[in-house]
Amino acid sequence: MPAQSNDRRFNFTEATVAALPPAPQGKRIMYYDTAVKSLALRVSSTTKVYYLIKKVNNQTVFSKIGDANNTTLKNARKRMNELIEQTNRGENPNDEKRKIRDSVTVQEFFDEYYYPDHSELRKQISAQKMDQVSMRLYIPSDIKSRKMLTLARADMERMHNAIWRRTNSVYSANRGLKLMRQMFNKAIDWGFPCTNPAARIKLFPEVQRDRFLQPEELSIFFQEVANIPNATSRNFILLSLFMGQRRRNIQALQWSDINLERKVAYIKKTKNGEPQVVPLSTQAIDLLHEMETFKTSNWLFPSTQSRSGHLENPQVAWRAMKERAGLKDLRLHDLRRTFASYQAITGSSNEIIGKALGDKSPAVIPIYARLTEDPVRQSIQRAADQMFAAAKINHKTEEATQ
Repeated sequence: MPAQSNDRRFNFTEATVAALPPAPQGKRIMYYDTAVKSLALRVSSTTKVYYLIKKVNNQTVFSKIGDANNTTLKNARKRMNELIEQTNRGENPNDEKRKIRDSVTVQEFFDEYYYPDHSELRKQISAQKMDQVSMRLYIPSDIKSRKMLTLARADMERMHNAIWRRTNSVYSANRGLKLMRQMFNKAIDWGFPCTNPAARIKLFPEVQRDRFLQPEELSIFFQEVANIPNATSRNFILLSLFMGQRRRNIQALQWSDINLERKVAYIKKTKNGEPQVVPLSTQAIDLLHEMETFKTSNWLFPSTQSRSGHLENPQVAWRAMKERAGLKDLRLHDLRRTFASYQAITGSSNEIIGKALGDKSPAVIPIYARLTEDPVRQSIQRAADQMFAAAKINHKTEEATQ
């Protein structure tokens, strides 16, 4: 690490590069490797990017090598040597990049750059799949075949409207536009000489879903869940209701994430990228004790049918259950909303509910920091008790699910 922040030349190592502080907002600082000539690192307030700096045909060439966050120093030096071989032949490495940049189509950019170099590296699996679905189903073929640099704002507005007319879904139209917006943002980050034609186009208004299990529906819900023959699916649905967490977080729970003595579950990575400690109600604890008796895997919800080894698609059991219960409009995500709704019904504040759900809006982040497990646990317990009272269930969870 350089002795002072203004010492721009030092021996690059993984540690010294990682220790460099961000540059002030709006500034970029260039550092130079003393061990390998021509290797530089440009640091902004948010990024660290390796560059080759070398004279080619009496011109100084700045050629991007890769983001230090996903390019190791060893690979950066290897790529730099490849670029130097080009410059020794009198070739400008940026010329080839310009050819690619100027000729790449939307589909090629997604397949060759955006998905492997951003979506697959940076996003959670569900978001990766959404990107693939949006590209395959929503982006029209005439847009996919267009060169990125030929697209204008009017093209994006027409595409947005066309998706809505074709699918009759504002959600599909908005997802298509959001994907194009994200792709252009990354293209600009990677050096494309363009503005984002999908920026600042107004999304179609989306009606927020407010469905949750009503008090009169809870009895039949618990009854039909108890009748699900597959114990893994049955327990997954019940724990989804008792914990109020997102489906993928509950599916991926391992027994090492559960502390029955402390009565908490640990979510390693939530949607906002942070871990979460989830206090558990006595109903959830009772169910987990029952599940522990019959456990055969490190996963709470093991599956021999999925690549991950845990339950990934509970929809078959879910659809059959809600058909029997006459709850055809109910979705799995509505269990999370039900959990939150009964917290509100029993008088919990928005901040407590947000803490229990793992939601972090900017308005309540300072309040979250002051909350401990106790008021959250009390809120969760009141909500679970209220649901059981509405369903007229007075005995323990394991008895109710037999």
